[in-house]
Amino acid sequence: MVKVSRSIVPSFFTVGNMFCGYYSVISAYHGKITLAAWMIFAGAFLDAMDGKIARFTKSSSQFGVEYDSLADVITFGFAPSFLIYTVYASKFGVVGILMSFLPLLFGSIRLARFNIQLKGFDKDYFSGLPIPIAALTLSSFVIFSEFFYQNPGMFPKTMIILVFLVSILMVSTIRYETMPNLNFKGSAKDKTKVILFMVGAILIIIFPQIVVFPFMVFYILTGIITWILRLNIENSSEKDSKVES
Repeated sequence: MVKVSRSIVPSFFTVGNMFCGYYSVISAYHGKITLAAWMIFAGAFLDAMDGKIARFTKSSSQFGVEYDSLADVITFGFAPSFLIYTVYASKFGVVGILMSFLPLLFGSIRLARFNIQLKGFDKDYFSGLPIPIAALTLSSFVIFSEFFYQNPGMFPKTMIILVFLVSILMVSTIRYETMPNLNFKGSAKDKTKVILFMVGAILIIIFPQIVVFPFMVFYILTGIITWILRLNIENSSEKDSKVES
């Protein structure tokens, strides 16, 4: 009898994630731009599932963390960088190569930092924008442009702004909320997160080309706005303490 470890189950999802990134690159190379963007979304779904499955089967391991990061570099680093180069940046020569390289560069840095800071396998929040969100923001903009304008290469300046924005946010220390556990046993805040997540998931399933990109932008802005508010509160507290002293 061959004994199969439980840890192999989430690894199948990680392999699927990696394949989606690989196939996204192949699709972009052959000019199937929309398919390439959707394959990044498929990889994101499998990436979310492998962590859930690992916790459900109690098979989380350091190997799983490292292997998942390698898959993420391909699907959420290399694939969107290649997609951006193919659609927007190839005509700009060396400048285009360097610009489209940024998601891969900063995404890999973000993953390396995440792995050395990881304590346990459950997280209360993300420090910096998660690399899957950065990749989905860029790929959803391609889908959004294709759906409304029948041209995924529309608005190259907007894409350049998005590339620089998500790249910087990935290596920032701005806090971002994690995916909620799909139950109503937590606090009021946790229940609100679950409701918003479920509503968002339903809308994405019904209107994927329309709502995904706005949802990604909304998620990015929540972290930035919360960070600004936190800074204002901290500055006010420091001023009050100085006045009292």
